[in-house]
Amino acid sequence: MLVWPWSGCWRSRSPSRHRTELSLTLVPVKLLPRRNAETTPDVLADVVEPNAAAGKGRPTPKRRDSVVQRGPVSAPKTRKEAYARQKQAAKAAKGARKTPTAAMTPQERRAALRAGDPAFLPKRDQGPTRKLARDYTDSHRMLSNYLLLLFPLLFLGTIIRGVEIFVILVFFALLVEWYLTGRRIRSMAIERNGSAQGSAMSIGFYAGSRAYLPRRWRLPAPQTKIGDKI
Repeated sequence: MLVWPWSGCWRSRSPSRHRTELSLTLVPVKLLPRRNAETTPDVLADVVEPNAAAGKGRPTPKRRDSVVQRGPVSAPKTRKEAYARQKQAAKAAKGARKTPTAAMTPQERRAALRAGDPAFLPKRDQGPTRKLARDYTDSHRMLSNYLLLLFPLLFLGTIIRGVEIFVILVFFALLVEWYLTGRRIRSMAIERNGSAQGSAMSIGFYAGSRAYLPRRWRLPAPQTKIGDKI
């Protein structure tokens, strides 16, 4: 049986007359003082007031007041309405990135393209290698100049036997010419400019696609004559 004595220790009494003592040590604990609710606002006021004096002198506007209010946007109800909105947005974006050349008339742009102005050339016609290919094509006679004659022969091949074989042979001859022409132009571009734009076959195909057109249909317009040295 355990008995709490006033002497500040535990004592155990048992029939065996053995006495065991367990001492308890009290450690003093210092408690923090209770916060004074009346003085806290004054302290906070002393801290906030210097910052408030350094401000801009007016309250910061809320986000909904500073952002421009937009009207309600409803989803398009039909496909036609959605297409109209998309077209209007594309037109607005196109107007935002207008260049000074956009103010030119179609006739003026076509004249600049025929003159070979780099600002009006399509991407496939840009570069010194393409310029050299155009000059080479315009100053030489090629088998590709008669490429348009193959279309009537293709029609005759459906009636007369043997014409189809001739057309196929001519087509393979054109491929050989394009490769040899592209190889020649590419070597000239490397010799003059230090580099070439594209492979021999791609350059030859570009030259052949220009060669089969009549001279007055070519864009940019030819700047060399047959037999001129380039």
